[in-house]
Amino acid sequence: MQPRTRTLLAWVFWLATFGCCAAGLAVTLAVVRPLTVAVLVEGAAHALAFPLGYATIGLVLSLRRPANPIGWLYAAAGLVWSLAIPGDSWLYQLVAEHRPLPLAAQVAAVFGEFSWAPATVLGVTLPALVVPDGRLRSRRWRPVAATSMVAAVLVVVGGGLAPAQLEDLPIANPFGLAGPAGAVAGLLANVGTLLWVATMVASLACVVVRFRSSRGVERQQLRWVAAGAAAAVAGLLGGAAVPQGTVLSGVLYSSVLFIPLAVAVAVLRYRLWDLDRLVSRTVTYAVVTALLVVPYLLIVPAAGRLVGGSGSLAVAAATLAAAAVFQPLRRRVQDLVDRRFNRRRYDAARTVEGFAAHLRDQVDLDALRAELLAVVDQTMQPVGASLWLRPPAIPRLSR
Repeated sequence: MQPRTRTLLAWVFWLATFGCCAAGLAVTLAVVRPLTVAVLVEGAAHALAFPLGYATIGLVLSLRRPANPIGWLYAAAGLVWSLAIPGDSWLYQLVAEHRPLPLAAQVAAVFGEFSWAPATVLGVTLPALVVPDGRLRSRRWRPVAATSMVAAVLVVVGGGLAPAQLEDLPIANPFGLAGPAGAVAGLLANVGTLLWVATMVASLACVVVRFRSSRGVERQQLRWVAAGAAAAVAGLLGGAAVPQGTVLSGVLYSSVLFIPLAVAVAVLRYRLWDLDRLVSRTVTYAVVTALLVVPYLLIVPAAGRLVGGSGSLAVAAATLAAAAVFQPLRRRVQDLVDRRFNRRRYDAARTVEGFAAHLRDQVDLDALRAELLAVVDQTMQPVGASLWLRPPAIPRLSR
């Protein structure tokens, strides 16, 4: 494929996804009543987390790394997720008003019910099998990739023809077949679901196996993927713990976008070696915030009662106290976190500090040169290092 054709195709994927999301917003504004801010925020969070998020990351990867299939897989996943968006609000409004569904609405309802299968295969299973270099680890993983695509087809076809109640909408499947044909369709859908689960687990196992055998840059790439997956899981657990259907739950569920973002960093090799610093800083500020906010919330009511109900004075005193202890506390917590999460930086800092302390007593220039090169090798681990000392200037004698 020519570079110009690749660029055009990548933009077509993204524009099609954006067009579906924009059409969904237009339909929502036109038919949903009552139209609330919560409805718009929830729809925007869903669109940013899945269709537009994946499509945008896919666009960047497709333009920057066109030979790597992960970008194209993300772009296709975003497009599949977006295809059901224009009809969602319309369908919900028709069902809420107990109106009959036209043929287009029936097709949209069935496709929206089962579009998760091809979208997750394109956006999760297949990228996990080829991350980070875009190639399968070995030929033994080809059946897993092929089976995942077969599973998606079985779920869509079998589920679309099985006589069952739709989960997203409280209606029966309008295309459900009766008799033995419907039973076969239901069996195919169940088999497809089992194969989907099996291939999903296998793809995650492939990432673990690849990580265990990786070295150097590839290991750092997979560490980014693991960090993104951990952040996504934490967000999903938080979303499940808060009240459903709220803005907070939608934002927390949107954390699933951390996975493709981490994969994009890994594929583009952008600031790979900043992961330790990012993790340590995140943990540090989370701990410091907890250590400051909890006492702050406890001190303000007590101080307010002590000063006779003067809430503003209590808030000002507590704020000043928190500001006074922030920097010392942050440095202390940062040091403790670096010992656990950023050991390389912690050891390097201790080595440099020890060298600086020893430097005050060192007068032998040759010994100083050897120690300086040893410290550079220990902290930076370069391929080679050399030290050049400029000779002292010889003062000219005035005639």
